Amino acid sequence: MNFNENLKVLLNKQNLRQADLCRMTGIQTSLMSEYIKGKKSPTIGNAIAIADALHISLDTLVSNKITENIPSNTKLALDIFEKLSPEFQTYSIQQMKELLNLQNKIFSN
Repeated sequence: MNFNENLKVLLNKQNLRQADLCRMTGIQTSLMSEYIKGKKSPTIGNAIAIADALHISLDTLVSNKITENIPSNTKLALDIFEKLSPEFQTYSIQQMKELLNLQNKIFSN
């Protein structure tokens, strides 16, 4: 079970932040951070609350299928990204959007 990796991927897929999930579930920020870092596993009640908030089944939340097809460089990027402060996360997203726009301009010609 890769709960913390699944949680990161699911948050990213749904364009949610840890703070959003905390508000949706009522789980304290510090505890959610421990879940995301893999330092703690949630109680069954908290796991159900997270699955409900993400509109997925509990099976999906704990499944190995979510992360098995994700390239290792993407997993590394997610791990690094979650260690950044919220301000640097916002800055990083802006920079990635600019890189994508530049790439699209270069390769659309």
